[in-house]
Amino acid sequence: MTSSRKILCVAFLLLECLSCQSRKEPIAQLHDRLTDDSIALKDLQDTYPVRMRSDVMWCDSMLQYVPQDQVNDYFETLNLTLAYLNQFDEVLPIMQHDIRYSRQQLTNLQNDIDTHYINDSLATAYLEDETAVIDTLHYRILYFQDRLSTQDKELKSAKKAISKAAKQ
Repeated sequence: MTSSRKILCVAFLLLECLSCQSRKEPIAQLHDRLTDDSIALKDLQDTYPVRMRSDVMWCDSMLQYVPQDQVNDYFETLNLTLAYLNQFDEVLPIMQHDIRYSRQQLTNLQNDIDTHYINDSLATAYLEDETAVIDTLHYRILYFQDRLSTQDKELKSAKKAISKAAKQ
């Protein structure tokens, strides 16, 4: 092999190595995002549903002590809280599955890149698809963080007001 061919081969191998390296970084970042989202989802699951359902039941049982003209306002708060909790309960297993599935897909993608099973353009397309799935998952978690937090504040306020009304 001539020295110019050797140089070309070395240059090609370096470019290949750089290409693999450039794909590892976004994949690692997506793995980190999944880990953060998994923690956030677990935090949501541990923080809100059980306590909020208990508070809804308490408030509902105490509505009999609230002036009749205020009952509907509290009832709306309780119904909205239950609606968000039920929505969260329905979507939670899907989000947990999506996290596990995306982790596996990212691992498979990294293996395919490392073994040169797929080319750069295909790897980029798969990476874009996984990024879109992970983004959607992230925004779902943000949605529930916002809704459950807001409803939790409303519920606490209602519970305090109902408690005050019950003492009168």
